[in-house]
This record gives sequence, C-alpha cells and structure tokens, in this order.
Amino acid sequence: MPTGNRVCVVGIDESNQCIRPVYSDGLGVPKSYLSSGTKLIIRPKAEVSFDFYPVKIEPPHIEDQGFDSASIVGKGLCNDDEWENVLRNSSYTKVDDIYDGLLQDHSWVMPGANTRSIATLSKATITNIQLSESSIKPRLTFTDGMGCQFSRPVSDLMFWDLCYKEVKSNNRTRLEV
Repeated sequence: MPTGNRVCVVGIDESNQCIRPVYSDGLGVPKSYLSSGTKLIIRPKAEVSFDFYPVKIEPPHIEDQGFDSASIVGKGLCNDDEWENVLRNSSYTKVDDIYDGLLQDHSWVMPGANTRSIATLSKATITNIQLSESSIKPRLTFTDGMGCQFSRPVSDLMFWDLCYKEVKSNNRTRLEV
C-alpha cells in the first residue's frame, strides 16, 4: 500500500491490459521515479517504457509487475486522439465486468479472487462527489453503463487534485463541494 513518499502507478500495455508497476518493497513507487530531473515523465497520457518482470501477485492485484527503476524511459505524451483510443480500447461499461463477475453485493471482491483490481470505466454518470472532514479520500457516487449505482472512495491523485482545486478556487469548505 502506498504511503508517504510512495504512489500507486497504473499503465496500459500494448495489448490494452492494465499494469501496476510495484516497487521491490511493495510500498508503492517512490515519487522520485515519476520524474527525470525536472521533467515529469509518468503522468496521464504519458508513453513510458519499463523493463518489467513477474512478481508474486496477491489477488486481486493480478496486474502487478516488478520493474527495474533504471529502465524507466519517458517517450512523450499521446495526442488527444491516441489517448482517447487507449481509454476506449481498455475500458469497461459495467463494473461487474471489471471484476469478471466476482463482485459481491455490488461492493467488494473476495480476498484472493483471481481478478483485476483496477480498470477504466466508460459511460459512467457521476451523480455526487463528497469530500468529508473525516476522510482524505473524495467519495464518488456514479452509475455504470448498466444503470447500477456505486459509491466508492477515490485514490487517484489527479482526481484528488481536481477536487481540492475546486474547493480552493471557489472558497468552499470540503463539505460544500
């Protein structure tokens, strides 16, 4: 689990499968690996090359791959059409499909279930974003492409940044967003 100076990074490979690079200690990728000098290379829309190797996976994190930190090479950014194509070809319209039908009570996956832990959801409708004083994570309520409603905490740093910029730019408290 990422903590402090660590982040969870997710990418899409050439076959449109999610990959979650994991650092050797399992605590997430050091934030310093996101950049080369002052240039941010691991970010949304980035094309990045890694040398991956198999690691012992702990389902449902079947997309985990170890990597050699010296192998990280930034190759620029996708243009908007390329990025949209990547997202379209790697996305799901139903949350249940993301978890291969193993989602229990529209809420959780059994520990040890051999299914992915992360994916892109398309055709979702966001109905609420909740920021609470008791949790650092925004909670997103949405309806998937089949009309099923979900409410989940969001761990994506770009999403957090967007939410908190909205709070700050409009002089709102977290509870007003």
